[in-house]
Amino acid sequence: MRRIGILTCGADSPGQNAAIRAVARKGFEHLYEVIGIKSGFNGFLNNNAFVMDKSTVSGILQIGGTILGTSIGNPFEDEKNITLAKENFDKLSLTSLVIIGGFSYMKIAAKLYENDIPIIGIPATIDNDVPYTDLTIGFNSAIEFVASALDRLHSTASAHHRVFLVEVMGGGTGWIGILGGLAGGADLILVPEKTYELKEILNHIENRQTSGKDFSIIVVSEEIKPPTSLAEQYGTNNLTDILYEELSKKCRHEVRKLSLGHLQRGGAPSAFDRLLATLMGIKAIELIHKGEVGKMVTIKNMEFGSVDLSEIKDRKEVSPELIKIASLFY
Repeated sequence: MRRIGILTCGADSPGQNAAIRAVARKGFEHLYEVIGIKSGFNGFLNNNAFVMDKSTVSGILQIGGTILGTSIGNPFEDEKNITLAKENFDKLSLTSLVIIGGFSYMKIAAKLYENDIPIIGIPATIDNDVPYTDLTIGFNSAIEFVASALDRLHSTASAHHRVFLVEVMGGGTGWIGILGGLAGGADLILVPEKTYELKEILNHIENRQTSGKDFSIIVVSEEIKPPTSLAEQYGTNNLTDILYEELSKKCRHEVRKLSLGHLQRGGAPSAFDRLLATLMGIKAIELIHKGEVGKMVTIKNMEFGSVDLSEIKDRKEVSPELIKIASLFY
């Protein structure tokens, strides 16, 4: 009998429970024993594990977060913990390990595989920044939330003639900002993959006001580096805060700022993310059943496949073409 371990690591994302459910149910079909590891890599290093059965994964499809819990950080920068992980892998009598997480954790999975732990990775992050896959679990739910939030802001921004700065997550990339903003009708979208001048942003707002648009909603992806002079002047690298101060001085209309924060990660997964997670979880077990480990499950052009974990090196960034498409609607 094969014994499959499963853990979730890094920031949670909607749909992780659907992936856990699919891995377990497909594993049971092959008569595998499935071991749930609690609290991510921290739980793995402390042998915090239990045997899962059908009741463990019953009723979790629509629940956000992860029933296994998670942890953030890379404990394997300390080589001693790699040795401990290998020892615990053997103590649990595992034959393979399924890791569900984002970009940084797929890279950690690659390192563990290099150290002789058979691993399959499933990309799950709202940031959608994992390369070689068109989509990651949780991204669709996040942009649905951003679009819904912008829908609500449009009515109040218009009524009060305000400029809204809406900060969204992204982990250093602009996927949530560009697609969430595009779906929600943002009037300007700022992403880390492009540089901006303050004058350019001010001119855009003024042009809207001149053309009779007496409000603006500007989506700002986190981790955009502001001009050095402004960062020093305001003592912060947060572009949203800097823009708020500058626009408040120079815009004719009242300026408000809003961070959507962790709300983008919470709540029930969308129907699409439930299906994506389910099919990725099934694919993970199919790879294990064929003896193909050291891989990450992918979806490309709506077809499921895999890529070697060793290929996960750089974050997937928003293309200039997509940024140009979004600018058609500003």
